[in-house]
Amino acid sequence: MNRISIEPGLLAVRDLRRTWPPLLLVTLATRVAVTVFMLPAVAALLRFFLARQDRAALSDQEILFFFLSPAGVAALVLVGGIWIGIALVEQAGLMTVGFGAAEDRRVTWFGALHYVFRELPTILALGSHLLVRAVALGGPILALVGGVYWTFLRQYDINFYLANRPPEFLWAAGIAGILVAGLAVVLAVKVVGWMLALPAVLFEDLGPLAAIRDSVADSRGHRWRMFWWVLAWLAAGAVASAALTWTIGLVGRLIVPRSGDAMALAAITMGAIGLLSLVANAVLSFLSASIFALLVVRLYRRISGPGFLSRDLAEVGSLGDRPAIRVPRKGLLWGGALAAVASAVAAGMLVRSTRLEDDTLIIAHRGAALHAPENTLASIRRAIDDSTDYVEIDVQETADGEVVVFHDSDFMKTARNPLTIWNARRANIDAIDIGSWFDPAYAAERVPTLEEVLLAARDQARVNIELKYYGHDEDLERRVIDIVERTGMVEQVVLMSLKYDKVQKVRSLRPDWTYGLLTSVSLGDATTFEVDFLAVNAVTATRGFIERAHRSGMDVYVWTVNDPYLMSAMMSRNVDGIITDDPGLAREVLEIRSQMDPVQRLLVGIGAEIGVFSMPDEDQRTDEADA
Repeated sequence: MNRISIEPGLLAVRDLRRTWPPLLLVTLATRVAVTVFMLPAVAALLRFFLARQDRAALSDQEILFFFLSPAGVAALVLVGGIWIGIALVEQAGLMTVGFGAAEDRRVTWFGALHYVFRELPTILALGSHLLVRAVALGGPILALVGGVYWTFLRQYDINFYLANRPPEFLWAAGIAGILVAGLAVVLAVKVVGWMLALPAVLFEDLGPLAAIRDSVADSRGHRWRMFWWVLAWLAAGAVASAALTWTIGLVGRLIVPRSGDAMALAAITMGAIGLLSLVANAVLSFLSASIFALLVVRLYRRISGPGFLSRDLAEVGSLGDRPAIRVPRKGLLWGGALAAVASAVAAGMLVRSTRLEDDTLIIAHRGAALHAPENTLASIRRAIDDSTDYVEIDVQETADGEVVVFHDSDFMKTARNPLTIWNARRANIDAIDIGSWFDPAYAAERVPTLEEVLLAARDQARVNIELKYYGHDEDLERRVIDIVERTGMVEQVVLMSLKYDKVQKVRSLRPDWTYGLLTSVSLGDATTFEVDFLAVNAVTATRGFIERAHRSGMDVYVWTVNDPYLMSAMMSRNVDGIITDDPGLAREVLEIRSQMDPVQRLLVGIGAEIGVFSMPDEDQRTDEADA
């Protein structure tokens, strides 16, 4: 390799060694400023755009429709551009220090931030320009992916294609994969071509458009070398992160006491491990961001620059070969004392935020769908036998106004029958075997009505009814209400849907019932929805999200959790319900947890979060009980 592909990396590491104190202070200052000032401002701007929709939050399909509207496009460009600009602000501060290092000038953290602040409007504008260019590149290709879906996969319900993977699905997946891979390559090459734009804004006093043009022109002929540098940086970060997680987990398993008589010690030790994990990951993040910024500066000076930096920041020759920082003994003592206090505080927070007694509801997803065909009476009965608290079902209307329990829009997945629910009459449906696809033993299973399911579950399990809408419903909400009242299940039923407007519609009919919103993603604050519970995925169900929902008077259900360790982690986070295909397994997890002492619960609840511990298996629990 030539000098361009090797020397910038070596120089970046050397610059880091000489300038890490101001780099660290720049990182801390910018992240505090972003958290305290810029993120709230972005949130307020987003709320402004959402207010135009008379909403404080949007979910799932509403988000797509919003971004296809003029207000949504404006929000995407403005809010998204500022978001990218915020990421560029920290890099700009680091690059300013790094540029000084390249000229042997000691740039202070304050001087760097003052320098960046003068360029802040241009940096934010650069973020918007880069976002627009990325969307302009990705939009047509994503439209082609949509065209592939429309051409190959629109004839039947998508679940049929996902479950059976017929040839047209494989063709669609292959073509879409090629298009997405091509988009990824194009974006990667373009992003590498834009890498020198931020230094051009900072060190050549160019506007965003001129900086992008110069970056593209100057990087031409060097992009693949720059690309491999970025790839090496990403790979090194991934390896370092994995090694760090493994090391902290090993330390935790070696030093944290597991005895039920050592609750206080275990809490303090776990607090210290959690603090160590937090600090170590922060250090790794700092090193990763700093090395990237210093590398880009060196590439810029080699390929595009040299640029200029205001002389009032520092004199040439003022940097020296060693970082200007001293750590006195008193500082070490005070640092140790603060770390001890922080560990104790973290321990208290861990104990307070970790559930030591379980009252989590088990919600059987479409019945016990892992052991019987989904949404059938066999699946409902199996879930009841497995001691579920709730049975979750999907309901739709048939052509003759019957409310039936079925998830998909057609019968392709369960019976290889293209008949759609809204074109079917009850007599047609009764002839369709929806059990044999799962196992021949269930060949007698047919699509049940809502009334049949409610009568089967009455006084044995409560029922969570999801209202399904495929654009052909006529009076689904009122018909469901009539059936629930006729079967005497009002006190044993809750309703939810993916569509917030439909939830509000049915609430207007029976305001005293319990309602929830099922969501995959949300834009804005989901805890502002006027519902009694939120059904979200495990990624969304963070401790902070759950606490906010509880403060708003909402319960949180998590879907669809079939792994016992994730079940236990969610229970420790204080979720109110686990939606699962295997309610029997969830009941076993609750039973195992009920036999744990407080220390084990603490370890399971917090250790899983930082990769230190997982839930004891059955053999370990039995051995501990025998002891």
